[in-house]
Amino acid sequence: MFTYPGNIHIHSCFSDGSGNLGQIAADASTAGLSYVIICDHETLAGFPEEAIYNDVVLLVGSEINSKHNHYLALASDQQVDSDDDNPQRVIDQVREAGGLGFIAHPFDRGTKYIEKGKAYPWNCWPVFNFHGIEIWNFSSHWRGLRQPLFQILYWFFINRNAAMKGPPRRLLRLWDCYNIHGHRTVGIGGSDAHAYLYRSGFFHITIFTYRYTFKTINTYIVLKEELKRDFTGAKKQITGALHDGCCYISFDSLHPGKDFSYYASTGGKVFCMGGEMHYHEGITLHIKTPGRRPLIRLIKNGKLISENAGVTLEYNPTGPGVYRVEVYHRTGIGRLRPWIYSNPIYIKPTAKVK
Repeated sequence: MFTYPGNIHIHSCFSDGSGNLGQIAADASTAGLSYVIICDHETLAGFPEEAIYNDVVLLVGSEINSKHNHYLALASDQQVDSDDDNPQRVIDQVREAGGLGFIAHPFDRGTKYIEKGKAYPWNCWPVFNFHGIEIWNFSSHWRGLRQPLFQILYWFFINRNAAMKGPPRRLLRLWDCYNIHGHRTVGIGGSDAHAYLYRSGFFHITIFTYRYTFKTINTYIVLKEELKRDFTGAKKQITGALHDGCCYISFDSLHPGKDFSYYASTGGKVFCMGGEMHYHEGITLHIKTPGRRPLIRLIKNGKLISENAGVTLEYNPTGPGVYRVEVYHRTGIGRLRPWIYSNPIYIKPTAKVK
């Protein structure tokens, strides 16, 4: 298997970001990324510029809706109109256009320090037929911090990693709920990068540069073959992995997640994340992670079933279920921080013999 890091949900100067696509691709290359996906607000203006730049595959989608119920539409050249109050219509039209759709920062919340507390949550439930959910969004996480200002400034200037508490627990429960009840839902991570330019008199600062953000929350795709060098082939591989859920999320500021692996084996067959199989004896789940003294947690149907304070964990399932992995990174002082979240492997009930 081959793993490739990428950054999803980036805003350029075609909407409210500060960089053009060439600049974004250059920063992505410097950060060691293999692909990026632009999601400007309600426009596909950058679509003609899709290409490979310095070994970085640059893809263009869009972020639909403005007031709330933001939806990422990927892998389609058709722009779907916004409908803030009827997001199910947006979901259905993206699917009809042949695109992949992901609910963006569904539990976004504001803070009085930014835009006077303005937030962009998903407030229309239930919805169906969407492809996945952005379970961890870097900018949304910072936008929702409620701590005193001095604490936020300390984190921003001194210790940014300490501010990252992982995806909202209720969002993980929602993700599990959809998967457990048969609505296959792919989890991705997003940066929501804008590289805001803040100016006040002679003082100016870029709030989270692209180059910095590209080393935070990334989504790694897992491929059976190396990423192709031609644009059309590479785009098909990337969108295919996101479609199948053969991907995982890593907070790379702690440690690059490139060498993480999670798969199931049985009878000489291997099933990647997003894979499905029927339950039988002899299935083994294999987990391997980089890092120093990490904590691996195996989650079945939303509940912890096994964990190991080490770089590997193997487990033989005793029944069907939705099995995903969480990995926590141990800092130099021994504190555990959320790090890697895998997509599930689906083990279905034993097939009935007719």
